Amino acid sequence: MAEYTQCCGLNIKKVGIGQLLFNKTMIIAYILLAIGVIGWVEIYHLRYFHEFVNNAQVINSGGAVSDHAKMIAEALKEQIFNLKEVEEVNKAEPWGIFVAQYTYLLYGGSALIFLTALAELFHVKIAPKVAAALMSFGIAMALGGMTSIASDWGNPLHIYWMILNPQPHSGMWMMLPLYAVYIPFTFIEIYFLITNKKDLAKKLALWLVILGIGIDVIEFYIQGILFNLNDPRHLWTQIPQLWIYFLISGAITGIAGAILFASLGLRNKPYFDDMIKNASRMGVLMTVLAALYEVINYMTVDPKWLHLIMSGSPISWMYWTWIILGIVVPLLLWLTQKPAAALIGAISALIGTFFMRQAFIYGGNIVPMTDRFSTGPEATSVYRLDSLHSFSYIAPHTMEILIIIGCIGLGMAIYSILDSLFDVRNINDNAGH
Repeated sequence: MAEYTQCCGLNIKKVGIGQLLFNKTMIIAYILLAIGVIGWVEIYHLRYFHEFVNNAQVINSGGAVSDHAKMIAEALKEQIFNLKEVEEVNKAEPWGIFVAQYTYLLYGGSALIFLTALAELFHVKIAPKVAAALMSFGIAMALGGMTSIASDWGNPLHIYWMILNPQPHSGMWMMLPLYAVYIPFTFIEIYFLITNKKDLAKKLALWLVILGIGIDVIEFYIQGILFNLNDPRHLWTQIPQLWIYFLISGAITGIAGAILFASLGLRNKPYFDDMIKNASRMGVLMTVLAALYEVINYMTVDPKWLHLIMSGSPISWMYWTWIILGIVVPLLLWLTQKPAAALIGAISALIGTFFMRQAFIYGGNIVPMTDRFSTGPEATSVYRLDSLHSFSYIAPHTMEILIIIGCIGLGMAIYSILDSLFDVRNINDNAGH
C-alpha cells in the first residue's frame, strides 16, 4: 500500500527516484524527448550557428571590417530566415507545423479541462473520480503545445517585446495576461481536487468550477480574436464565431485523449466502463457539432477559398483526413460506446484533428502575399484565387517533426510526475458529489 507524507494540504506519495523518474511512462517520455532534442539542436544550429550566418566569417571573407561590411553581414545573417528548408521561420510563411501542434495540444488540453469542469458543475456521477486525473492530463497537453510554439524563438522574442511594450488591442498580447492567469488557476483547481482539506474544497468547489469555465471560454474567445485579426489571411476571418469552432474541434481532441488515457491508465477501475460511455456520448455530440460547423463553413466561406482547401491545393488531403478520421470514423465508433471501438475511434480522432489543425494553419497561409505598396501584406481579396497555381506552402522539415514528437514527450513527463507525486489517478476513487 502506498505511503504518503503531508505538506501544504496535500498527500504527497512517497516514491523513490527510480519510481519517479524511471517508470514506464517516463522512459517513453525520455525516448520522445531525445527525438525532440535532435530536432531542437539541428534547427537551432541551422538557424543561428550555421557558418552561413556567422558574422565574423562573412566579414573576414570580405577582407574588411567597415560598417558597410558589417551591414552586409547582418543582411546575410537575416537571409537564414528565408531558407526554404526551414519552413517555420520563413518570413513569407510565418506559421506552420509548430503552430499546428500548439493549437492541437493546447486547444485539446484546454477543452478537456473545460468539459471536466462542466461535468463537475452538472454533477455527472463519474466526474469527481476522474476530474483530478483528466485536468492533470489536460494541463500536460497544454504545456506540451506551448513548448511547440516556443520552439520558434521568434515567438518568445515577440512576447518579450510585448511585455516591454503593452498592446492591449493585440490578440497576441492579450494571451500574456490570459495564460498568466489560466495556467496557475488550473493548478489551483487540481490542488483543491486532491487536497486533504476537504471542507475548504467543498466550500470553494462551485466558485472554482464557475471561474474555471469562464476562464476557459475567455481563452478560446481570445484565440479566436488572435486569428480574426489576421485580415490578410482571408480564411481565418471568414469562419463564423471562430472561437466556438476552436472549442468544438479541441473538444474532439480532448475527448479522444481522455479515452486513450482511460484505456491505458484506468482500465482496471470499477468505473472504467462508465468513463468510456460518458466520454463516447460527449464525443458523439462534439463530432456532430463539428460536422454541422463544416456545413456552416461551406455555406459562408468564400467559395474560392473552399476550392483551395478542399481540392485545389497541396493541403486538401489534410482537410479530408480531418473529415474522415476526425469526424466520420469516431462518430460511428463512439456510437457503440464499447471500450475497444471507443479506443479505435479515439486514435482515429487524434490523427484526424491533428491534420485538421494543419489544414487550418497551412490553409490560412496557402495564398502568397506581397507588400507592393509598403503598407503591409495585402488582403486576399486582391488575388485571383480561382486562377492561383503557385501556393505558399512548404512541407515541414524533418527536424520540425522531431521537435513536435519531443513536445509530446514533455507532456507525458509532466503528467507522469504529477501522477507519481500526487496519485491523481487513484486519490479520488471513492469520491462523490
